[in-house]
Amino acid sequence: MTQAPILLQLPDEIYERLREIADDSQRPVESVLIDSLTLLFGNLPTINPQQLVTFSDEQLWALVHRLIAWRQDARLSELTRLSQQGSLSAADQSELESLIDTYDQYVLLRSKALLLLKKRGYNVEQHLKLAQTNL
Repeated sequence: MTQAPILLQLPDEIYERLREIADDSQRPVESVLIDSLTLLFGNLPTINPQQLVTFSDEQLWALVHRLIAWRQDARLSELTRLSQQGSLSAADQSELESLIDTYDQYVLLRSKALLLLKKRGYNVEQHLKLAQTNL
């Protein structure tokens, strides 16, 4: 994976929180920032479930509340419908399998994040109920 250098001006409170998370997890601030951006914008399969233990509570909650990209979700629904009708090409079948793998990875990561948050003392059931009522 190539990387693009970027100069970023962060508000003090965000930088301090990043530094705190980095210190707690014994990682560089850059690594914490990259992990956080990956959670928001990146490709989920690049996140190793074993890494989640080093994530801050905020990063875990971001993963829990992350949604599959609308385009991927719509395409998954469309391909599933076509599959049920028996009209998938080989390319469509391959794409469907890839989207299912992505969704499975998301479910695995989300489940592990919820488990870690519960172990850290959060009432995840209550939090998820509150989040559902706010939709």
